[in-house]
Amino acid sequence: MKLGILLTTSPENENTDTVISISSAAREQGHEVSIFLMYDGVYNIHKKEFTELVKKGVNIAVCALNVEQRGVSRVDGILFGSQYDHACMAGDVDRFISFG
Repeated sequence: MKLGILLTTSPENENTDTVISISSAAREQGHEVSIFLMYDGVYNIHKKEFTELVKKGVNIAVCALNVEQRGVSRVDGILFGSQYDHACMAGDVDRFISFG
């Protein structure tokens, strides 16, 4: 199964820990996981526990426009993309969850 997750809230929000838990559990079950970050969700790329998901095989992409607007610096292993990447991800997964 392919799982897609949209996260739009900052790291202080409980949604971040929920996304980390769901993503880790899904990967342990052998599922593919893709996360797209936008709005204040782009700040999550500077949270260690969040970026460690990349090492577990989770694909993470961010809205480059939102990153630029918020002055967030780049992180290796994370795709700096666009809403097109978001749409492609949403269309390619079996299940899509939104946290906002």
